[in-house]
Amino acid sequence: MKNITSHIVLGLMLFGTALAAQNIKLDSAKTLALENNKRIKQAKYKLESSKKVKESAFTNYFPKIEASGFAMRSSDYLLDIQTPEMNLPVYDGNPVNLPNATQFAYVPSLSIQSLDYVNTAMITATQPLYVGGRIRNGNKLANLGEEISQYQLNLSTDQVLTTTEDYYWKLVALKEKKLTLESYEKLLYTLQKEVQDYYDAGLIKKSDLLKVKLELNKIETNKLKLDNGIEMLKMVFCQHIGITYNQSFNVNDSIVSILPPESFFITTDKALENRNEYKMLNKAIEAEELQKKMVLGEYLPQFAIGVSGMYLDAFEQNNTYGLAFASLSIPISDWWGGSKKLQEHDLKIKIAQTNLEDKSELLQLQMTKSYKDLVISYKQIEIAKTSLKQSLEYQKELEDTFDAGITNTSDLLEARALSQQAKDALIDAKIQYKINISNYLLAVGRIKQ
Repeated sequence: MKNITSHIVLGLMLFGTALAAQNIKLDSAKTLALENNKRIKQAKYKLESSKKVKESAFTNYFPKIEASGFAMRSSDYLLDIQTPEMNLPVYDGNPVNLPNATQFAYVPSLSIQSLDYVNTAMITATQPLYVGGRIRNGNKLANLGEEISQYQLNLSTDQVLTTTEDYYWKLVALKEKKLTLESYEKLLYTLQKEVQDYYDAGLIKKSDLLKVKLELNKIETNKLKLDNGIEMLKMVFCQHIGITYNQSFNVNDSIVSILPPESFFITTDKALENRNEYKMLNKAIEAEELQKKMVLGEYLPQFAIGVSGMYLDAFEQNNTYGLAFASLSIPISDWWGGSKKLQEHDLKIKIAQTNLEDKSELLQLQMTKSYKDLVISYKQIEIAKTSLKQSLEYQKELEDTFDAGITNTSDLLEARALSQQAKDALIDAKIQYKINISNYLLAVGRIKQ
C-alpha cells in the first residue's frame, strides 16, 4: 500500500512539473488574456452596468405606485370647543317679531373635545400617458449606452489581443536570440581551443588568445542582460494574460510563416466601418440628437392619469376613500430659456458631426501609415536575409584563410560578430513584421480572437 501511495505522489509531482514547464502557444495566450485581463473585465463590468441602466429605463413605461402612511397622537385635543348655556328666541317666521320675541328656547352649555389622534394610509398609482416623448427617448438613450459599452468592450478586447501578440512575439525573438547567442558561444569556445593550440605551438601571440577570451566575457555579459530581459518580459506577459509567473514558463513558437503585406490589405473606406471608434463617433451624434429631444420634451404638455385609495381613522371613526384623477401640465414661461437650450444642443450635434469627420480622416491616415510600416518591415526582412547571407559568406572565407594562417584572430572574431549581428537583425525584422501585422489588423478592425 505504501509503495502504491509513493508511486501516486511521484506521478502527481511529475505531472505538476510537466504542467509548470509547459510552453504556451499564441492562441492559448489570447484565450487566457480574454478570460483574465483586468482591462477586459472592467469593460465587461461597464457593459453590465449599461444593461442595468437600460432595464431601469424600461420601467418608466409602467405606472408609478406610491404608498404612504401617517399617524399622529396629540397631548391635548386639537378640537376643544366650550359653549355657555343660552336662551335662543323662538322664530315665528315673521322677521318683524324677532327682536321682540316673547318665547325662548333654552340651550344648555356644550363641550366638544375631539381630534387627539389621526391615522391615515394612502396608496396611489400614476400612469404617465405623454411626457413629451422623454420616456421613449430615455429608453433609446439607454439602448445607445449599451451599444457604446459593447463597442468599448470590443475595442478593449482588440487592444488587449494586440498587446498579447506584441509581448508574445518579443518573447519569441528573445528566445531565438538566446539560441543564436549560445551557438555563437560554442563557436568561440571551439575557436579558443584552436587559438590555444596555436599559442602553445608558438605560432601566434598571447594577445590573440586574450581577444577570444574577452569576446567570451562579452558574451557572458550579454547572456545576463538577455536572461534578465526575458525574465522581466515573462513577468509582464504573465500579468497581462492573468496567470502566475513561473520561471519555467515559456512561449512555444518560432518565426516560420511570413506572408506578404498584400495578404492583409483592405481599403481604408471599407476598413473604417469596422473600427469601433468610428461606430462610437456615430453613436455620439445619435446621443446628442436624443438629448435635444429630451430637452424639448421638458417644454411640451404632460398628461397623466391615476387612481388613489385612502384609509382614514379620526374623530372616533374610520373610513376608506377611493378616487381617480387626471393631470395636465403645460409649461409656458420656460419656453424662452428652453429655446436657448435647444440651440445649445443643435451646436453640440454639429460638434459631434465635425468630430466624426475629423476622427474618420485621422483613422484612415492611421490605417495608411500602418500599412506602409508593414510594407517597410517586410522589405527589411529581405534586406536582413541578404545581409545574413553575405555575412556568412564573409565568415566562411575568413575561417578558411584563418585555417591557412593568412587571417588573424581579430578579423575572424569581427566576421563572426558580424554574422551574429546579422542573425539578430533578421530575428528583429521578422518579429517587427509580426507585430506590424497585428498593429495593421487593429487599425483596420480585423483582429482575430
